[in-house]
Amino acid sequence: MTRPATRPVILTIDDDPDVLNAVARDLRRRYKGDYKVLRAGSGPDALELIEGLEERGTPVALLLSDQRMPGMDGIELLRRARAADAELLIVLMTAFATVDSAVEAMKDGAFDYLQKPFTRDQLVQRVERAAERAALRRENAAFRKRLEDEAAGQILGESGAVQKLRDQLRKVAAGRADVLITGESGTGKELAARALHFLGPAAAGPFVPVNCAAIPEALAESELFGHEKGSFTGAADARAGCFERADGGTLFLDEVSSMPAALQSKLLRVLQDRVVQRVGGAKARKVDVRVIAATNRDLRAMAAGGQFREDLYHRLNVLEVHLPPLRERAGDVRLLAEWFRDRSAERCGVDPPEIRDELMRFLEAYPFTGNVRELEHLIEKMVVLSEGDPLGLGDLPPSVAKQQGPAGATAPASITPWNGSASPEDLLGGSPISLPEVEERLLREAIRQAEGNLSEAARMLGISYKTMQYRARKFGLGGR
Repeated sequence: MTRPATRPVILTIDDDPDVLNAVARDLRRRYKGDYKVLRAGSGPDALELIEGLEERGTPVALLLSDQRMPGMDGIELLRRARAADAELLIVLMTAFATVDSAVEAMKDGAFDYLQKPFTRDQLVQRVERAAERAALRRENAAFRKRLEDEAAGQILGESGAVQKLRDQLRKVAAGRADVLITGESGTGKELAARALHFLGPAAAGPFVPVNCAAIPEALAESELFGHEKGSFTGAADARAGCFERADGGTLFLDEVSSMPAALQSKLLRVLQDRVVQRVGGAKARKVDVRVIAATNRDLRAMAAGGQFREDLYHRLNVLEVHLPPLRERAGDVRLLAEWFRDRSAERCGVDPPEIRDELMRFLEAYPFTGNVRELEHLIEKMVVLSEGDPLGLGDLPPSVAKQQGPAGATAPASITPWNGSASPEDLLGGSPISLPEVEERLLREAIRQAEGNLSEAARMLGISYKTMQYRARKFGLGGR
């Protein structure tokens, strides 16, 4: 593990100069290169030193303080230091150790207790334990920061709509209230739910996603709340449900509008009491779970029309997060397309292909009814089939290419290999044919129509001139 640029500090405090110097000397010898060991002769001096270290961004790993000191004793120092930093670890030293004082120190947040006189081995043993705990806390804090950055960063986009969404997610994530995420299909509702989880106080707990639309109605209650052995045919063993598995974390109920009516009342009770009872069981189990539900339907209208319990709707909708459709995220298509391209290329083991300007203009004008998910699948499909070649209008699948593109033109604006009276079978000769043969015939036809001009043929096919040259040589087609 690499060391931080600034070594963390062990600060030792004692009003006895001999003890102070001896402890500091032993610690410096033991932790040379790992920790910076500093000294303070009183509580006020220690607090001033800690404040200065914090201003410079130097982490304080441990306070090792005498308990009996004039002016400000170790207990008061402990309370004031932890008021400023609740994670600070403190080991108290005293020659007047009693059970009562030890209990008081522990209640006030002391990590450990060291009775004077102590040996060097006893000192090192206590400090080692505290240092390990401090290192673990720093690693956990760094890990949590990475999770937060990654969770927020996964909501890609630079548009005002996305920036507003990211700000809202951070605010909503800070609490424990249940959340309803709304938005069209493909807008990234599970991604938003994961961001809420990892940005929130339960980030260290489990994230359990459940697709309510995919659970057979007969098994829905067992899936959510669990079952006991023998509670129904096929229940060979007891099994915890999703609520129990998500205890201490987040349960994500996707497509909650598809939940069977009979189960909605049971879900409402669990949300109110945070208590679950397994199918066939008599024991009630308390769970600490944040519930995030999501739907692409209008739950308010469903509740008003009697298709969804109104009280459950209001219970789920304590806080609401709405995800904007891609058409309302002006400028984000390019960023998303390039990100999906890079990820797909990495999976395929090829260099990210260039996205030609005419294709990008088409994508930016295309009405993605499937939103971000549709764009992702489209880019992935083109990258896989391109084999690393630049992506142009000719790489669009037929189902997309026939859609109206920029400037009122359909895409791709390329060659027509056969006329209206000829069928694809006529072009291919009516017999089985390999994909390379199809490619060769298409290239040959493009070069013919371009009268041998490879640059013009490349433009007609929506590929680069370099790619056209390579493929013409590959099939021995000539051209200039």
